[in-house]
Amino acid sequence: MNIELKNIKHSPSLSEETEAFTASLYINGKHAGYAKNAGHGGSTDYYHKDAKGKELIKQAEEHTKSFKKPDDRFINMALEEKINDLLYDHLQKKDLEKFNKKLAKITDNGIAYGIPNDSYSYFTFNHSMEKFLSNIKGIEHIKNLIRDKIIPKLGSDKIILNSNIPEKLLLDSGLKKGQYAQPQKNITAQINLDLNNEQIKRGRS
Repeated sequence: MNIELKNIKHSPSLSEETEAFTASLYINGKHAGYAKNAGHGGSTDYYHKDAKGKELIKQAEEHTKSFKKPDDRFINMALEEKINDLLYDHLQKKDLEKFNKKLAKITDNGIAYGIPNDSYSYFTFNHSMEKFLSNIKGIEHIKNLIRDKIIPKLGSDKIILNSNIPEKLLLDSGLKKGQYAQPQKNITAQINLDLNNEQIKRGRS
């Protein structure tokens, strides 16, 4: 049985002891009813929108109960727990999207290191990463920064979180596999092209 929450509206300002939200409850692709929590520590309520929704919710209750032991004292809260799990999954996904969006902005202009999908620290540049990687001095600066400032802080649980630094450069900086995020596939080719262009310009001058 497929149980979903749609049209979720989360209210952080109203969330005190529990998450305050309202949502549409869908069961097997049908809009069966609604779910909500006031955020004051009470239970999550759900209710049907019509007779068909009432029957679907009843089926969903029986379905979620089947995953619990018969003597579980919370067996009658099985669907409520499922709804709460769906909400938390949604909020976690939103937080992760926000985390990755902010991280991407930082790595466009610097180097971030930390625990994936959890936390990070960073060093920023006065120019974009792309510009630093397009010249030899910039590449040397990145190497030195990683080797002297970042590697000593990695420990066992932190890695370089940038995906816009060529793997060869990361390895040349002293990192080992597993200490950095997987670089984008097209990074190395673009860097080589930029460096070749720079060397050609130097040869002409």
